[in-house]
Amino acid sequence: MLIRPQAVLAALVLTALAAAPAATAQTRPGVGYDPQARGLTVSRYELDTLGSPFLSYSIDFSARPDLVGAHPNPYGLDRSDPAVVAAIELRWGPGTASTRLKRWAGPGNEVRYVLRDALVWAYTNHPELLGGDTTNRNGLPTEVELTDMQAVDDSDLYYTYFKAVLPGFSPDRRVVICDPTKPSGDFDEPNTFWGGVPYYYHNNFRPAFYSPQPALTNNCSGS
Repeated sequence: MLIRPQAVLAALVLTALAAAPAATAQTRPGVGYDPQARGLTVSRYELDTLGSPFLSYSIDFSARPDLVGAHPNPYGLDRSDPAVVAAIELRWGPGTASTRLKRWAGPGNEVRYVLRDALVWAYTNHPELLGGDTTNRNGLPTEVELTDMQAVDDSDLYYTYFKAVLPGFSPDRRVVICDPTKPSGDFDEPNTFWGGVPYYYHNNFRPAFYSPQPALTNNCSGS
C-alpha cells in the first residue's frame, strides 16, 4: 500500500504534539507541604530575648518570599533584598526577618534537618499528610515549607515521622541501654527535648544477687 507523504507528515505532527507536555513539563520545588490545609494558620515566635512571651500572627499565605526580589530562590531567601524581607514579615510576622527573632514555637534551626527529613519521609511515604498539591514536585523541602513548619510547630507531622522511623519513639523501636539507675527491662520516659513525647527504652542491666556488685559490663545480659 502506498503511503502518502502528507499522511506521514500528519502522523509525525500528532506524535510531536502528544509528546510535548511530557517534554516541557518541569518539576516544581518542594514537597507540597501546606499547613493551612492542615488547619495550622498561626505563626508563633519570640523576639529579642529567649523566654519572652510568644507573639502570635495570622499567617498571610499569599506572601511568598521565595518568589520575590531580584533573585528569587526557593532554597535561599535573600534577607538583604527589601522585597524578600517584606514578604517574610508579611507571611510570618513583624520582626521575623530581623536579628530580633530568637526562636519559633516549633523546633529550632539546630534540628531543622530533622524537619527536612520528616517532610521528605511524608512526601515519599504518606503525601496525604502534607495537605498540599504534591504533583510533579522535586521532593526537596523549600525554605518556606521548613519555616512554615517551625512557625506553626506542626508536631503532629514530625511526631508521626518519629514514631515510624526513629529509634526510641515507638515501643517497636526501643533504644537498648545498660543503666543501673534506670528500671530493668522495658520502660519509657518523657523526651524533654521534644516536648515530653514518650521515649522508649529496653534496659539490659540486671543487678547481681550478691555483693559486691560486679563490674557494670557484667550486669548487661544483652537480652
